[in-house]
Amino acid sequence: MKITALVVTFNRLDKLKKCWAAIEQLSFHQVVIVDNASTDGTYEWLSKVQDPRLVILQNENNEGGAGGFLLGSEWIANNTKSDWVLIFDDDAYPEKNILDNFIVSDKRNAKVIASNVYDLNGSRCKMNIPWVKIPNNIYDVLLYKKKPFLYEANKEGYSEIITFSFVGVFIDFETLKHSYSEIKKELFIYFDDVYYSWSLKNLGCKMIYNPELIFHHDVVESTSAILPWKIYYLARNLILSRKIFPSEPPFSILSIILRLSKYIYMVKKSNNKIVYLKSLFKGMIDGVKYNFKGKVNGN
Repeated sequence: MKITALVVTFNRLDKLKKCWAAIEQLSFHQVVIVDNASTDGTYEWLSKVQDPRLVILQNENNEGGAGGFLLGSEWIANNTKSDWVLIFDDDAYPEKNILDNFIVSDKRNAKVIASNVYDLNGSRCKMNIPWVKIPNNIYDVLLYKKKPFLYEANKEGYSEIITFSFVGVFIDFETLKHSYSEIKKELFIYFDDVYYSWSLKNLGCKMIYNPELIFHHDVVESTSAILPWKIYYLARNLILSRKIFPSEPPFSILSIILRLSKYIYMVKKSNNKIVYLKSLFKGMIDGVKYNFKGKVNGN
């Protein structure tokens, strides 16, 4: 079975080196790394790596995770032939037995298989847990607070899912080849993976979660404020879901309002509340205006 790895990196050379240390131990058919115009010596370091499987792609500008995964997926679709493509970030590290476990696993006729992702504390990485159902009404929101397992992929067994993250997801090559254009480059970061997976769901693609496929994400759950430039994309892209999916959006208007309220509440944790609020409200305005080209400083 031929499996290609696709990794996107930007100015995180130390983490990329750890990522590569995990990659080179695995029997990938090919490894495609997209450098998002890094300025920390990433391209120079990659150029010295002696591994015939490695393909380095360079974006002229930092296009975010969305642009990087789109570029890499397009290149893979048109320049190689694999059975599966494993997508992950430069700060995500696959366990050494992940490919062996994947090859022998019961794929249940799925075209997408999401991994079980842990953070640095050894807990399930909340940002990477796939949804089996998105809480979109008052009842579901309240129930989710008490019983999240009704809405999230089962941590102990296979689950059929409706979304996935770009950290440790196996995608059938033919599926990726015919759907990579659904990755929205304009989103830059946040919700690009959710919306791509939602597109696949709407196309009738079966997607599952396999808890035996393990990734480690180099993050910890933080109680500090989100950076202003990041809150811009969170707010904007959340609202843009109504434009991207006019007939069957992943988030209800109520769900969007509740999430935006949470972002507003988080301002109290920010060290620069004015900049945070300006970025948040700019994101909300650009989202309402369906402005896919809006950006803020900091990225």
